[in-house]
Amino acid sequence: MENNLNMNLPLSMRYSLSGADAIESRTRLTRFDATSSTYTSNSNNKILIPVQADGFIDTSKSYLFCKVKTLHLVGNSTLDGNVASIIDKLEISVSGSSGKVETIDRYNMFHLYDQTWNSGVEDITYQQAVNGGSAPNLTWSPDGVALAPDGEITLAVKLKAGFLTSYYDKALPAGLPQFTIEITLASGAEVFKHGAGSSNYHYEVSNVRWYAPTYQILNEQVMADYNNQIRSMPTMWVSRGVASIINVVNTTAGKQTKQLNASYRSLNGMVSLMRPSADIGTGEGKNCLTDFNITSLQGYLYRIHGSQYPSDTIDVSATDLSRIYMEASKTLAPHGVVHSKTTAVDKTRFTGAGGAGSACISLVRFNAENLVNLGLDTSASSAPSVLELDFSIAPTESMDLTTYCLYDTVFIMNTDGSVERSF
Repeated sequence: MENNLNMNLPLSMRYSLSGADAIESRTRLTRFDATSSTYTSNSNNKILIPVQADGFIDTSKSYLFCKVKTLHLVGNSTLDGNVASIIDKLEISVSGSSGKVETIDRYNMFHLYDQTWNSGVEDITYQQAVNGGSAPNLTWSPDGVALAPDGEITLAVKLKAGFLTSYYDKALPAGLPQFTIEITLASGAEVFKHGAGSSNYHYEVSNVRWYAPTYQILNEQVMADYNNQIRSMPTMWVSRGVASIINVVNTTAGKQTKQLNASYRSLNGMVSLMRPSADIGTGEGKNCLTDFNITSLQGYLYRIHGSQYPSDTIDVSATDLSRIYMEASKTLAPHGVVHSKTTAVDKTRFTGAGGAGSACISLVRFNAENLVNLGLDTSASSAPSVLELDFSIAPTESMDLTTYCLYDTVFIMNTDGSVERSF
């Protein structure tokens, strides 16, 4: 009778239902300091942050923290996007392991673009206060916080490295050897949009720290079982990997073919971003990390191992944006989600010069948050992969083309403590 009664009651009145007690544990927000106190974009530009903790590290709540000071001489300088713009390359190395376990070149461009496609007005509000982004609005502006000569601001940002952001918010395992977050700073001419007549496009970064909650399990039997497990079998976590391929778009009308050759067991998608080559590194009046251009693009498709993706060309025009926009939304969606949720990229922002347009392709077979390796297996063939871009008129200037390959990567902590990855 009691069971039948409970079945007829709303959850708010089922007092027999309750959550399980959490295991005995201790948690604290741990600070990991960089090896130097100050870095500059034009000399000592590589930041090293060693990380080792006595317990599990919750990277889902982690963030990079630093103070940024401009060294320019005239007028205000505006962050391109937000503080993520300072990171040209992000690498992770693990003590006792061979080489880097992760490297993302042109990290700043990808971070800003991915963040834009997954931001609503509430996210833009957060980004203004925490990342130094634009003022809250329904759409997103690439102009972040403005600093006067020798101006400084302290900001924080969550890093998008796969090693630090697994699909299921897995904590880094206890017993993991020391790893090092390695950040190569971008040039000041890329990071900031400088005013007319300014000079000395450099900046300084200090007080660099990485914060993350660390957990200690106080139940001795549970930890004994865990230690036996990591000594007897590998420990794994799955994440999104990001790799960049660089090409150049010529000032030629019609079709242009660009080599990609992406080889992965589960290639989930590709994001191709075009920006004027002349704007890169100029500094004055340019947002070169967020200045994308699809104005003369009339169609595109990817050819991967002899097959077309999609099956026909994605046409692009002022009155035909549905498919190109949809592919970007699908490709940049979080794992297991059909479309990204954004108010930041509207139709106007997506098109035109200096916009957020891209030529993307989603290769995920179906969407299921509980499954991995849902992408296209491109590892078994040596046949080339290319991107075909079709221009209605010749681009007015040559453009830098960066293609980001998004793929599943498995990080493996072996029983001897070494870490490797499989993709």
